[in-house]
Amino acid sequence: MTPPMTDLRRPPRIDAATPLVALDMVVLDTETTGLDVSTDRIVQIGAVRMRGATLREDETLDLKVDPGVPIPPAATRIHGLGDTDVAGASSAAEAMARLAGFIGGAVVVGHSIHFDLAILRHEAGRHGVEWRQPRALDIALIGAALEPGRLDNSIEALALSHDVEVTGRHTALGDALVTGHILAAMLGPLRERGVRSLAEAEAFQRRPHELIEQQEKAGWFAIPGERPDFLAVAEALPNVRRAIDSFIYRHRLADVMGAPPITVPPEATLLETAAVMREHGIGCVVVEPLADGGGGFVTERDVLYAFAERGPEAAGLRVGQVMSVPVISMPEDSFLYRALGLMARRGLRYLAATGPDGAVSGVFTLRSLLRERALATLALGDRIADAQDSATLAQVQAELPGLAGALLADGLDARQVAAIISAEGRAMTARAAELAERIMVEDGRGPAPAPYCLLVLGSGGRGESLLAPDQDNAVIIDDAYRGDLDAPDDWFTLWAGHLNRLVDEAGIPCCKGGVMANNRAWRKRLAEWRAQVNAWVANPKPETLLNVNIFFDFAPVLGTSALAWALRAHALDSAKRAPARVLLRALAENAGGHGGVLGVFGGFRKDKQGRTDLKGGALFALVSGARVMALAHHVSATATPDRLRLASEQAGTGAADARILTGIHEMVLRLILIQQIEDIAAGIPPSNTVDTARLGRDQRKTLKRALERLEPMADMVEAMLE
Repeated sequence: MTPPMTDLRRPPRIDAATPLVALDMVVLDTETTGLDVSTDRIVQIGAVRMRGATLREDETLDLKVDPGVPIPPAATRIHGLGDTDVAGASSAAEAMARLAGFIGGAVVVGHSIHFDLAILRHEAGRHGVEWRQPRALDIALIGAALEPGRLDNSIEALALSHDVEVTGRHTALGDALVTGHILAAMLGPLRERGVRSLAEAEAFQRRPHELIEQQEKAGWFAIPGERPDFLAVAEALPNVRRAIDSFIYRHRLADVMGAPPITVPPEATLLETAAVMREHGIGCVVVEPLADGGGGFVTERDVLYAFAERGPEAAGLRVGQVMSVPVISMPEDSFLYRALGLMARRGLRYLAATGPDGAVSGVFTLRSLLRERALATLALGDRIADAQDSATLAQVQAELPGLAGALLADGLDARQVAAIISAEGRAMTARAAELAERIMVEDGRGPAPAPYCLLVLGSGGRGESLLAPDQDNAVIIDDAYRGDLDAPDDWFTLWAGHLNRLVDEAGIPCCKGGVMANNRAWRKRLAEWRAQVNAWVANPKPETLLNVNIFFDFAPVLGTSALAWALRAHALDSAKRAPARVLLRALAENAGGHGGVLGVFGGFRKDKQGRTDLKGGALFALVSGARVMALAHHVSATATPDRLRLASEQAGTGAADARILTGIHEMVLRLILIQQIEDIAAGIPPSNTVDTARLGRDQRKTLKRALERLEPMADMVEAMLE
């Protein structure tokens, strides 16, 4: 099946984190009078627009250029252009102006592209033309980095390696088209190597040092009056400190909704309903469900329109006759920015909020928001829900580092920033699942043959994701399903494969440990999941403890959530039984078995890159210890701060320690997030390690004192297992 094409008419904003699959590019090639970039001239320019792997062959630039000097016969033998062929063609100045307009703000791609850019720079200086150096990707350098040691990085060799047909060789447009197809074929291997963004590709193409040295010696990076900057670190993410209203990112529907909802029965008249609205000073009421299970909204506008159409007789109409249906709702713990996005997309003025039981618990309106806080900026668009392909999802994913940086700069708690990142990751996974279902239907396999619930596990389930994500997901299938989940052509098997592929393409890489729905171990019926939990409790094994940790943090993101809540209840019930103490002690020992951050003499432990692993050395102990404490006291919360607080309250002890540990949790998250934002800007794959040498002296002292306070964690966990 051919996936829907991304809209190419609106090029996205390009920054360091822009994903390659959604990158707006212009593939460029030039033909010249020779190979000396400082003296030779351009005779032909060819360019084609490209976004991700999609080459727009209907959007090209094909220009002959009069170099103003005779074309040497040796050059003519290569590209076939002689003096008579370019007589009367555009001048170099005219051609460069058209090229600059064609490129716009796009990234330029080419084979040995820095030769072409050097030629253009010198032509610009020669003719007094302003030339802005674009960001560039070189498929020759990328090819050499993908296959270190290869001797031939010519267009022909790269085309052969990537199964691309070579046509129109040594014409500028022909070479640009072939180059574009080669880059499209490279995107898959690059993704497998962890190269997904523009900055990562720029860093990746710096690896073939010998080839770069050859290009430097040829003068390809020389800029008159400036030093070469090809090997410089990429600039920081733009707009990291842009003005932003963080209120809508810090608060949820439950914080501002009108609760409890004001309701009227379906047989109430419009006149009676208008009186209720006036009494409570509201513009909307909820109509109680009818006998057939329906219900709706009646708003001031509904009342006004009814009286305008029917006059006084409208007063006696029943609200069941004029109510707006269906009631559009979101869970009450949804962030305000996501609610605003949904309302904008659906053209809503009122939104119902639902509680854990699915019943309407309140009503959210813009009026209620404005009462709390004047809305000064637009919320993040609800583009995930409208996404038609993985490239669009990837573009949203690429904006998260900039958003996270803005929120941190605005003073937002790092735990709230992590919760927002998690919310987007969950929404992205859910949308990918919907797109996977669409693929199944279009392939003739039909919709889902049984109810199911898609889960996000691990940090995404806890609401504590950072900017180095990977996929941790699973699916619960209704016990009534009679299909063969082990069969390669089973509906859920195929659907899960599409799901995990789409999420991977969207910028959340596949889990190296295989914790994904396309793995049979994470694709089970509800009864199988219950049996799995029982097996973990009865016989905890060291090799399965990581899976157990990931599993107990799950959150439902799509489908029949009742399946998830049934499994949660079974898991919590199993964890409080006597045999589960063996499992909990094993989890506690595993939490304390990771090396600490501080060495024997109080210094930070560092890896080969000179960084300190704050996740493995600190965050893991905090998160794992809180999980064990929560399971020991039947706490259903999954967020680490909530687990610490609620477990301490249940135990009646350790409240002060819980507050200290919660503060340390926020500090560690903040340090990792800041490092990840800086790394993404520099094209360094984000990780959970931090360069502590870049911290100020006071910051290092504070971090050390905080890490020393982690020592009570093991004692707290042990006390709660008694």
